[in-house]
Amino acid sequence: MEDDKYTIKAVTRCLQILDLAGSTDHPLVINEVCEALKMNTNMAFRMLSSLVTSGFMVKNEQTGQFSVSLKALQLSRNALLSLDIRKLTMPYLELLWNQYPKANINMAVYHEGEILVIDRIDSVSIPRTYFTPGKTVPFHCTGLGKILTCEMAEPELDALIARKGLKSFTSKTITESAVLKEELARVREEHLARDREEYILKDNCNAVSIRNQEGKIIAAISLTAFETYMSVQEIEDSIPALRNTAQRVSALEGYHNGML
Repeated sequence: MEDDKYTIKAVTRCLQILDLAGSTDHPLVINEVCEALKMNTNMAFRMLSSLVTSGFMVKNEQTGQFSVSLKALQLSRNALLSLDIRKLTMPYLELLWNQYPKANINMAVYHEGEILVIDRIDSVSIPRTYFTPGKTVPFHCTGLGKILTCEMAEPELDALIARKGLKSFTSKTITESAVLKEELARVREEHLARDREEYILKDNCNAVSIRNQEGKIIAAISLTAFETYMSVQEIEDSIPALRNTAQRVSALEGYHNGML
C-alpha cells in the first residue's frame, strides 16, 4: 500500500501490543505477546519495555506481567468524551432515567467487532450491574448487541459469529447461529431487542436503535434492571418511553422516518 512507506514498524508493533492488552481480561506475559503477534522474545521484551517507559503500560516485577496503565485509560476516557453522539444523547438518557430510577440506562456503539458501552446512568438500586464506559458486552445475548447487529449482512454476521463464538452465560443464552439469526430477524421486524436473563441471571433488558439521516443504525440505548427492582412486565411497560427517547435523539441526527 502507498501509506506503508510512512509506517514506522516499531510504533505499529507497540500499538498492536496495546490492542492485544485491551482485548484481554488479564495481564500480558511475554510469551503471550510473542505467540499472538508472531514476534521473537527479544523484540516483544523491547516493545513492552518501551511501553512501560512511555507510561502506557506497567510491569509487575514479581510476576513479570504487563498491564495497561492509567495513562492509557485516560486516552480512552478522552475518546469517549469526544463522541458527539454521547453529548447529544446524554440529556435524553437522564430524562428517561428520571422515569425509571430503578433501572440502568446504557448507550453503546458497534466498533470493530465489539459492542462498546460509551455511556451509562446507574440505577439507584443496589446491587447493580457495572457496565462502565469502555466496557464491551457480547453481541449475541445482550439487547445492545442484538440491536446493533440486527441489520448486519449475513456474511459479516457469519464472520462475527466465527470470530467471537456464541458463549453461554446462562441457561437462556442463545448458543446456536440459526437460532440467533431467527432472533435477529424478530429484532429487525419489531425494531426492539430483548434480553431476558440471557447474559446475567435475573437481569432483563430492552434496547432500541438510534439512526442517522441515512437511516443507518449508529448507536443503541437500553434499559436494564434486576427482577428484584423491576418485574419483567414493568420492563415491558417501559418500551414506549425507551422508543420515544431513541426517536427524539434520532430526529436530532436527521432521521425522520418513524420506526427505529
